[in-house]
Amino acid sequence: MRVLPDTSIWVGYLRAGGSGGEGLDELLMSGRVVVCGPVVAELLAGTASGRRAELWGLLSGLPWAPLGPEEWRRVGEIAAALRDRGASVPLTDIEIGVAAAGAGALLWSRDSDFARIGSVLPELERFSP
Repeated sequence: MRVLPDTSIWVGYLRAGGSGGEGLDELLMSGRVVVCGPVVAELLAGTASGRRAELWGLLSGLPWAPLGPEEWRRVGEIAAALRDRGASVPLTDIEIGVAAAGAGALLWSRDSDFARIGSVLPELERFSP
């Protein structure tokens, strides 16, 4: 089982100094963590400039969930389906959900938007430690 932690999980982990992290340490040590571009970009954007290179070095060494042309098509379709239902969900969260589902990874998040995304992306499975 591979797990894609979203930004909220990483922020808690990094603020704790990379220790503990509600089980993220164990997932990292067992090689089960994958990342995606939107999560990495959000983390880098919120990191002090003096620490970005170090963070990039750590995250870039992990397996990445791809977001290629078909995944971007899927992001657009899901955003349209949610809009048709009257749901407003950040595009970044849809990207993360599509990346996790496409990589066959469980999504680990505290964000309620992923429940709405899962209503139109049934292959999106959630992780809870």
